[in-house]
Amino acid sequence: MKHPLKSILPLAVAAAIAIPAAGQIPVPPLPHVEIHVAHSHPPHLRHEVRGVRPGHEYVWIGGFWDWQGADWVWIPGRWARPEGEHVRWVHPRYVHEYGSYRYEPGHWSNQHLQESDEYHRWREEHHGHHHDDHHDDHGQR
Repeated sequence: MKHPLKSILPLAVAAAIAIPAAGQIPVPPLPHVEIHVAHSHPPHLRHEVRGVRPGHEYVWIGGFWDWQGADWVWIPGRWARPEGEHVRWVHPRYVHEYGSYRYEPGHWSNQHLQESDEYHRWREEHHGHHHDDHHDDHGQR
């Protein structure tokens, strides 16, 4: 008769090795969120009714206007669960710059915000390499 420890021991050793290794599997980074240039001010925010909160860990993300292509598109509000204990929702920003609007989409605080190629080209054409503080912040919440 086989000793039960001899058949369990290899499995226990394999599990002990696999658990720390699983903790070292790299998690893919979240996609970058890109800043865009919009050629008109976003419309006024819409009134929304919040549905029932699906759980205590969910947060309400209010609806907002998203610049898509050449026009504003309404993104309805929704309940969402942050992907981490200290992650929070960052509301979109609409900043008036040189006759257009710098649009920073809403995103989670653990996502990296970067300039899109289109915004970078527009900024270079309109105010070169110098940062100018002559703009108005029209952030909507």
